[in-house]
Amino acid sequence: MKKIIVICLWANMLIVQLNAQSLAPQVVATAGGYQSGTNASISFTIGETNTSTLTSAAHMLTQGFQQPFELHLLNVKAFLQGYYVSAGLMKEVLYNQGEYTSPSDVTDSVTVELHHATTPHALAFQAKTTIKQNGSISIKGMGAIGQSYYLVLKHRNSIQAWSANPITISEITNYDFTTSATKAYGDNMIEVEPGVFAFYSGDINQDENVDLLDAASIETDINAFQYGYFATDINGDGNVDLLDAPVVETNINGFVFSIHP
Repeated sequence: MKKIIVICLWANMLIVQLNAQSLAPQVVATAGGYQSGTNASISFTIGETNTSTLTSAAHMLTQGFQQPFELHLLNVKAFLQGYYVSAGLMKEVLYNQGEYTSPSDVTDSVTVELHHATTPHALAFQAKTTIKQNGSISIKGMGAIGQSYYLVLKHRNSIQAWSANPITISEITNYDFTTSATKAYGDNMIEVEPGVFAFYSGDINQDENVDLLDAASIETDINAFQYGYFATDINGDGNVDLLDAPVVETNINGFVFSIHP
């Protein structure tokens, strides 16, 4: 019997949305397997030459070929102090800084991590994605369902923030940092308007402190008349100027630093 090998690869930064059944994936096949690692997973089947596709209004089932997986979803909401405007919105920083050629609802790039709940809290998963103006972040297939992790967000000029406690991954997992300082480990956020909280801005060199080294970077770029994609553009308007300094100076005087287990 002739055999067909079908291989599908999912990586954190490349996910293809397929129109498939919401049933648990099943396939009529002679052999197959599944392997996963930190950044990717691969599954394969050796299917039959005789295939059949059954459809209804809500489902599709194909026998004999690799079945697409419906990946679980992680939804996060967060704000960044320097980019925050008001009314639950941040600036279009990537557009202001020339990375996007037309306006969009995207603020900037961020890195989302899941760390093991037990000491030493090693990195389990990591993905780079974008955060929208309304603070929303969505990632598919990150983490193992039923497992608990600390959720960590990192941004190029902000203090990294960890979830107050480990969160358990389910089919759809939601975590909102913005509603209370207590949603971050050590209450390590700032209130940017009544009842709205954001990550501290100003950690330009990413050493987990806002200090004089960060202020020096801003001063250097101000004197060089820098504009565009620079971490020293704290307010995200596309220019490094005197308007970027006050937030950093305030956080230096407040002894702001990263707090995590």
